This record gives sequence, C-alpha cells and structure tokens, in this order.
Amino acid sequence: MLGKKSMIAVTCTGLMFSSLMIANSASATETCGGYLSNMTDPLAIRMENGEKVIWDNVDPVLIQKRDKYVSLLKQKNWTITFNSAYRPYQYQRHLYEIVQNASKSSCVAAEKAAHGLGTEVAKPSNTAPHTRGIAFDAIVKDSAGNALNGRTFVNSQLKDVAAQAGLSFPLPTTDGVHHIVAGGSTTPDDGVLRLGDQGPEVTELQQQLNKVGYTVSTDGIFGSGTDTAVKQFQSAHALVSDGIVGVATNAKLDTLSTTTTVLRSGSSGDEVKVLQRLLTKKGYTVTADGIFGSGTDTAVKKFQTANSLTSDGIVGSATWSKLRQ
Repeated sequence: MLGKKSMIAVTCTGLMFSSLMIANSASATETCGGYLSNMTDPLAIRMENGEKVIWDNVDPVLIQKRDKYVSLLKQKNWTITFNSAYRPYQYQRHLYEIVQNASKSSCVAAEKAAHGLGTEVAKPSNTAPHTRGIAFDAIVKDSAGNALNGRTFVNSQLKDVAAQAGLSFPLPTTDGVHHIVAGGSTTPDDGVLRLGDQGPEVTELQQQLNKVGYTVSTDGIFGSGTDTAVKQFQSAHALVSDGIVGVATNAKLDTLSTTTTVLRSGSSGDEVKVLQRLLTKKGYTVTADGIFGSGTDTAVKKFQTANSLTSDGIVGSATWSKLRQ
C-alpha cells in the first residue's frame, strides 16, 4: 500500500528516475511519546529519512516479474510509478503503529500525514509480502494519463496485463496499488530451489523429503528446517551438501521418494537408508547406515505386524506405502 516518502517513476519508453521527497515530521528514532517503537534497522531508518530505497532485498523472482510487467506496459504505451517494494519488519511495524495511534497523538498524526497513509496498514509480519520481498506498490496510467489503478480500484485490462507478467492484485478494492507475485511463489525460473524460496515447488520438495524419511513442515517456505533436511539428504546420498536443490538433488529425490524396490535382509544402498529413516520416523530404533542387517529386519517385521501386513521382513510395495503414510 502507499506510504513511502519517495517515489520512482518508470516510463514504458525506458527507466526514468525522479524523486518526490516529503519532509520528515519526526526522526527515525522519535517515538512520539511512546506511541511508536524505536527503529534500529539501518534500512528502515534510511526509508524513514526519505531515502529512495525500493528494490533493496527484494526476491529475484519479483525483479523478473517486474521487468516483464514493464515490458508489457510499454507495448501499450502505459506508464508505471513505483512507490515501494521491500519493507523491513521494523518499517512495516512503524507504518502500522502510525495508523493505529494517529488519533491518540498529534505527533503521530503528523507522521501519518507525512507518509500519506490511509486508514489501513497490514500488521507487521516476517511472512508479509513486502517483508518477504515479493510485492511492490505502483500506480499505472494509460497513454492519456488516466490512472488504471488506485487505492480502491483496479482496471480489468490492467489485471490481465499483470497476470501475463505473473503478478496479481490480492486486494483490488482496498489496496489496488499492491502487486504481488501470483500465488506467492518465489521459485526462480531456473527450477533451482534454495533457502528463502517459497511456493508450490517448495511444498513438493518438502513432501518428497518427508517420503524419504525426514520430518519437514509442508508450508511451502524453504526455511532453516527444510535447508537442514536437504543438506542431510545430500550428505547421506553422496551429493554436494550445499542445501541447493538442483538437477542432481532433484533426480535423487524423485527416485527415492517413489521407490518400491523390494528390500530384504542383506540388501544395501540408498533405498535401505530411506527405509531405515522411515522406520525411525515410525518410532523404531534403526541406524540409517544403508545395510539391511538383523536390526533392520527385526524393525521391519515389527512394523509389518503392527500394520496388519505379512510379517516376513520383505519390504515390497505394500510395506513402502504404509511407511510413507
């Protein structure tokens, strides 16, 4: 939503930068009698002091979508003015506190006026689109200079153009300047996944990790838990343990997360490691060493008995299916 103290205008005939500065009514460290939290984040302070900080720390995927959007707008001779993109948590909190407390303090009210804020600002959150770096606020005008979107509206043609660029307007009637990566996905076009990525591709990765014996939340966010599981998987299966899910890691995960290779006492290899990790997840004490020895054999038979399967120690499709449930 609108609220930054600087703007960058981008015309569809190229990138043209101009600034509109609004004087601060309070310093970045002023709390207006305690109504506003003190900011210590250097980037948040730069923003509060009116510096033109828009694209710092945004997700690379947003840049890809933005550039495609600008190209499509240029074809229509439409212009776009970017107001904000990445917002540190502290700055989002600052804007939220201003709106929440403007009626309680003339100092805060002055801040609200200086920021050009309306009546609503999203609550601060580390998963908020601006803080995740997957959203920007911008106004688009047609060739005659008519606004195609604003705080309370979005032109249907503009929605179509945004969709072509992989962007959407989640709040067209209450925050029509707010553009977000469609679906909230921040998976690069190269298909490589790494720490910080988000979206359905990450959810699929997490599901695969669970199927090969790790415990990962399937929330679509490549956070520290997913990063740790990926590195452990890579290390266990002779891959570079860098947490980056590229071609080799994807191929290994695809194979092992769906394997129904028949295993029995004496078997060894990657499939046995997956079996052992899955047994451990089910509460059995097994070392994931890749060797189907007596300990693994005993655990398999106990698992089969507990799940009404033939207790023969042979891991076939039925046992694999139960283990992955």
